[in-house]
Amino acid sequence: MRVVVLILLLTAFLGGGARAEVPPVSITAPESEAWTGERVRVFVELRANGSFSGSASFDLPEIPGTLLIKVGNPVVGTKEMDGESWFVQTHEFALFSQKTGTVTIPPFAVRFGSRDGFTGPGKEVTVKTEALPVKIQRPPGSEGIPFLVTTEKLTVEETWDPVPGAATVGDVFRRTIIQKAEGLTGMALLPAPTVAPDGVRIYEPRVETSDNTQRGAFMGERRETLTYLLQEDGSITLPELTYTWWNPEKESLESKTLPAVAVQVVPVPFLVEPAATGWFRANGVVLAVLVVGLVVFLRQRIATVFQKAWRILNPPERVAVRHLRRACHRNDPAAACESWNEWRSVVARDVHPDAELRTAVLAMNRALFGPVAECAWEGRALWYAFSKSRHAARSVGVLSSTSALPFLNYPNNNRWIS
Repeated sequence: MRVVVLILLLTAFLGGGARAEVPPVSITAPESEAWTGERVRVFVELRANGSFSGSASFDLPEIPGTLLIKVGNPVVGTKEMDGESWFVQTHEFALFSQKTGTVTIPPFAVRFGSRDGFTGPGKEVTVKTEALPVKIQRPPGSEGIPFLVTTEKLTVEETWDPVPGAATVGDVFRRTIIQKAEGLTGMALLPAPTVAPDGVRIYEPRVETSDNTQRGAFMGERRETLTYLLQEDGSITLPELTYTWWNPEKESLESKTLPAVAVQVVPVPFLVEPAATGWFRANGVVLAVLVVGLVVFLRQRIATVFQKAWRILNPPERVAVRHLRRACHRNDPAAACESWNEWRSVVARDVHPDAELRTAVLAMNRALFGPVAECAWEGRALWYAFSKSRHAARSVGVLSSTSALPFLNYPNNNRWIS
C-alpha cells in the first residue's frame, strides 16, 4: 500500500510539473474535406502574453494547382489557455484547389509584434505554422472538366458593344462577361475561353476581379472583356461559351451557356470619288507633290509633336503597369519580374508594398530563381495583390508623383526580394 501511494504521489508531482507550453501560432481548418474548387476556410491564430503591436505578415507558400489568399481583417480577443489569459489574433484565409486527393499547406513563416502586458517594450516574433492537410474530392461526373468551381449560386451575364449585326471587314465587337459567385473569390472563377473561328482575331482579354466581404458574406466577381476583330468577309459565327460548376447543396453539376452569335461580314466598300473638276484633274499631281514635300520638310517637327503626345498619353508608370499586367496574364515570371522592376523605378519613393504584395513578389522570384517547381507559375495572385495595393495607394494620394530614379534602399521590415 505504501508503494502504491508513493507511486501515485510521484505521478501527480511529475504531472503537475510537466506543464504544456502554449505555442505562439496555430493553423486549423474547421472543414478538412472539400470539393474541387470549393472554398476551404483556414484560420491562423496568433497568441501573445501581452497586447499586439504592428501588423502581422505571412509568407504564404505556393501550392501547385491551388490558390491560398488572405481574406477579411483579423479578429482580436483573449482566451484562457493552460490556466493563463492570452491575447489572441485570428486571421482567416481561403484555399481553392483544382487538385484531387490530399492537398497539404506546408509550414510557412509568420511574423508579428507583441508587448509584455499593455505598456511593455515591443518585441518581434517569428514562428512557423505546422503543416495542414486538406482532402479534396472530385465531384462525380466532372472528370472531363479541366477547371471546376464549386458554389451554390453562380450568375453569368454578358453584354456586347456594339450589338452584333451587319458588319464590315475591320469592325470590332467587344464581349463583356460578368461572373458572380457566392463563397468564392473572383480570382478562383473560370477564365473565359479565348477561342475564335477562322477570319476572326481575338485579343488578350481585359480582366478585373473583386471581392465583397461585407456583413460576413463572401461574394466574388470576375469581369472579362473579349475583343473580336473581323478580318474576313462572309458568314462568321462568334462561339458560344459554356460555364459549368458544381452545386454542393444539390450535389449536381449545373451550367449556363452564352449563345453563339452569327454575323454577316461584307467587304470594305470602295470609296466613290466625286466628279473632279478640270482644275483638280490637271493639278492633282502638283498638289500631291507639294503635300509630300511639306511633310518631308516638317518631318522633324511632326515627329517631335507625336513623341510629346505619346509621352503624355503613355507615362512611364502606366506603361510599366501595362507590361506587368500582360506578363501576369501570360504567366511569364521573367517578363513579370522585369516589369515589376520597371514599375519600381518610376513610382514615388515612399511607396512600399503591403504584406500580400510582398508575398506575391516572393512567389514570382521563387518561380524564376528558385529550384524547378512542380507546376508553372500563375500570375493571377501577383496581379491581384498589385492592383489591390496600387488602388489603396492611389486612394491616399501616394502615387501622385513619380520619379525616374530607382529606389536606393528599402526599410528592413519590408524584406524586399529583387
